[in-house]
Amino acid sequence: MGYSLSFTKSILVVIFISDKIRQKQFEFLSTADISKYLSIPKPTLVKILQNLNAANIIETKEGKLGGIRLIKKPSDITILEILEATEKGKPLFQTSFNILAEGKRPNNAQKSIKNILNNAENQLKSELSKKTIEEILIEMNN
Repeated sequence: MGYSLSFTKSILVVIFISDKIRQKQFEFLSTADISKYLSIPKPTLVKILQNLNAANIIETKEGKLGGIRLIKKPSDITILEILEATEKGKPLFQTSFNILAEGKRPNNAQKSIKNILNNAENQLKSELSKKTIEEILIEMNN
C-alpha cells in the first residue's frame, strides 16, 4: 500500500497555516491562498482540510472573513497526528500475502516479513510522534 502524497501535503498545509497566523498575517487563511502558494489543486486541498478538520487539528469558518485556522497550538500537533488524520489507519506496507506455497517454511517466511515491516512502521510512527509543528517552525528560522 503505502502512505499517500496527501500526508506530505497535509504537513505542508499545517505548517503554512501555522506560520502565517504566527506572523500575525491572518486570523483565517483562505483555501484559495493555501492552494495557490502550496501548488495543491483545490480538490486535493479540500480532502486534506476535511481530514484535518475531522481530526480537530483545524477549523473552518464560512463567509467573507472566513477560512481555515488551527484549533490546536503548533506545539501540540505532532507529525504522527497529521499522519493519522490523513491515512486513517492505513498501513505503510502490504503484509498479507497471496502465495501458493504452503507449509511451515513459507508460513515462517511470511510471518518474518510481516514482523519486520510492522516493526519498521512502528519505529517510523515513534519518530513522527517526537516532532511537532512548533519545532519545524523554529527550524525554519535557523
